[in-house]
Formats: sequence, C-alpha cells, structure tokens
Amino acid sequence: MKMKELAHTLLLSAALACIVPASAIAAANDPSGPINMIVPFSAGGSTDLLARIIGKGMADDLGTSVIVENKPGAEGFIGARALKQAKPDGSTLMLVTTSVYAINPAIFSKIPYDSHRDFVTIGMVASSPNVFLVNSQSKYHSLQDVIRKARSAPGTINYATGATMHLLNAKWLEALSGTKMVSVPYKGSAAAYPDLVAGRVDFMVDQPLSSMPFIKQGKLRAIAVTSEKRWPQMPDVPTVAEQGYPTFSTTSWWAVLAPAGTPQKEVERLNAALRTSLAKPDIQKKIHQLGADISEMTLAQSQQFAAQELKKWQSINKIAGVKIN
Repeated sequence: MKMKELAHTLLLSAALACIVPASAIAAANDPSGPINMIVPFSAGGSTDLLARIIGKGMADDLGTSVIVENKPGAEGFIGARALKQAKPDGSTLMLVTTSVYAINPAIFSKIPYDSHRDFVTIGMVASSPNVFLVNSQSKYHSLQDVIRKARSAPGTINYATGATMHLLNAKWLEALSGTKMVSVPYKGSAAAYPDLVAGRVDFMVDQPLSSMPFIKQGKLRAIAVTSEKRWPQMPDVPTVAEQGYPTFSTTSWWAVLAPAGTPQKEVERLNAALRTSLAKPDIQKKIHQLGADISEMTLAQSQQFAAQELKKWQSINKIAGVKIN
C-alpha cells in the first residue's frame, strides 16, 4: 500500500472510531437495566410500603422494573452512603424520609453524607403531620394534660423514641414548654408500639403511616397533630399550635433522591415518571389509606422544599438542643 493510501485509510479509521451509534447514546442516557430504589429501613415498614407503591407506578411508566432494596441500620446512614457511592446515571434511587435527609444533619456531629451536596432531589412523594400518641386508656386527653403533669412532677413523664424524628419533635416540645421529660429509646417504631399500647411509656410522636392501624383498632389515641392546621384525616384532633405552642409545626415527608451528578435530562425523566405515578387514582388511594397526602410539587418546587427543610430543622434544633456524637 502506498504511503498516501495508508494515510487516507488511517484517517478514515480514526473518523469512524469517533462516530458513536445512536443506540449507544440512548443506552448511556436511558439505563437499560432495572432501577434499584434504596429504602434505608427494614422491609414491611411505612417507607418500604410507600417505595413499593410508587416503584410499581414508575416502572409502568418507564418500561423497566424498579427493585426495592432495603438497607436498614444506623439511622439511615447505611442506605444514604450506598446512594452517595452509586453511579449517577439514574439506575439507583432512594426513597428518603425527613429524618434521613434533614434531621440527621441537624443533630449528629458527624454523618457520612451531605444531603445538599451528595444528592439531587427527583421529587417529593407524600407528606403527613406527625401525631402525639397515647394509649387508649391514658389519663392524658390533651397535650396540655401532659405538660401540666411534666411541670408538676419533672422527670416523671416518659416518651418513646424509635427514630430521630420522634426525638427531635419531643425535645422541641420540652424546650418550648420548659419541661423535663425522659426519652426511652427503641430500635424503630415497631419496637416501641407494644410498650406504648400497654401504657409502659406515656406518649410518642410518630407518623400516621405507622400509627394509623393502632388508632383505627382503638389501641392508641391521638392528642395532637403537628400541622399548622387540623389534618383532614383527623379533623377532631387539635394541633400543637391550638394547645399553646403557635410556632410548633412539623411534617414528615418522603422524597425520591438520586446521586449528585445525575444528568439533568435523567432527573427530569425520572421526575416525570414519578409525577405520572402519583397522578394515578389507584396509587393515590393506596397512599391515602396508609395515612399520607400526595405531594403535587414540581421538580423545582421539590428541590426548593428539600433545601428549606434542611434549614428549618437546623433552626428547630437550635432551640431543642439535641446533639448526638
């Protein structure tokens, strides 16, 4: 082969090597394999159930399977670390809670992730107020009853805590009311409920998703909700604000996250699938039955809300003063 022909052949080969087939581009932007959705808690809990409901809805819209992967332990650290280390291509997501995303950074001196820096919000899923719960035979019929007892006999009122959300809500009430109560820690809500139902602890702050079955069975009674206004699913239960603490307002919420660095087009595609899923009547019915309200936020609104929640819980903890090393 002449030198001129050889040079032409090499140039042509180099040019062809630079041409990426359209199918390869599509594969890079649209993962062909299943999506793993991490749940940083055990199977069977409220977050796990919610993940399976929205996962199926998103799978139908995306045309792929969504596999729920439970990674419980260490207050959500294990699951959050796994998401942080995942490839940012849309193939790994996490259904996160208020505790894991916003409360942990407010109360732990060291955590293995930075919610703002390490994750990108795909979309809000659902929310609910938190509820102050007592057993059905309790002598406390209002939050004011609990506070009066705590003031008259400091250290005699105790409350169950199975998550950082439970703890910070209760500690905030202690700080606002100027009382001293005793936190009794449990390994999750499920472990706390037998003692709460039996009256071995005085009260607990939890989500309706976990407590609603016990309320409906008449085993527990809600004495306050933490929303700004009364919650339509419990219209007879007064807010904390109505009972003397007007600044007390918190919500529990769930959001889908992806690793930071996930391409914007992929974030938008996943957000669209999530919103389509949440618009389906059967999915709305299931989430409502669990005890939560559907989120109707856009992608931009979801990301703004998540950022605001980080600041809000930092502010709450400046008053509550919870610090865990």
